[in-house]
Amino acid sequence: MVKGFFKKEPAEKLSDEELVRKAASGSKECWRELVGRYSKMISSTVWKITGGREADDVIQEVLVQLFQSLGTFRSESSFSTFLYRLTVNTACNEVKRMTSPAQAVPVADDALTQLADDANDSDDSVFDDLERGEIRRKVGEALAELPAEIRAYLVLFYVEELTLKQISELFKTPVTTVASRIGKGKALLTERLGKLR
Repeated sequence: MVKGFFKKEPAEKLSDEELVRKAASGSKECWRELVGRYSKMISSTVWKITGGREADDVIQEVLVQLFQSLGTFRSESSFSTFLYRLTVNTACNEVKRMTSPAQAVPVADDALTQLADDANDSDDSVFDDLERGEIRRKVGEALAELPAEIRAYLVLFYVEELTLKQISELFKTPVTTVASRIGKGKALLTERLGKLR
């Protein structure tokens, strides 16, 4: 046999599906690569949904559930969609369990503008006299007060900039239900932001 003939490909060059298959078969190298590829997405999504509450514990729970479910991944959707769904569902479930109040959700400028505009339809904007940093803080605090599931829909739509269809696929619900929940979230956010006046 020629030395190196069966040389294995480095984990970083493998597709997600190959990494999942090999990690499910016990490859620690492939598991580390898979986690490394998606660690930012997992932590960012968890932090935004939980508002920072026990985020490290929730991230650990996501990783445990991911490891346990590697063998069930069937490539019906992309691995990133599978993992995103797992992350969002785990974060929402963990938030429902928590008793301590959420911290303000971090909101980027463009998402902030869209959320503020959608939540505040009147001409006498509560935001007219506030500086951008203060607006960001107020919107983040108002988001943190929302129920976890509703907050998740708003975060996915406005902050993560997913389409209604993508969110529908994540939650396995009709697009109309997603639109309705986002509408409900905007109404709740408007109500909370109205208290700033």
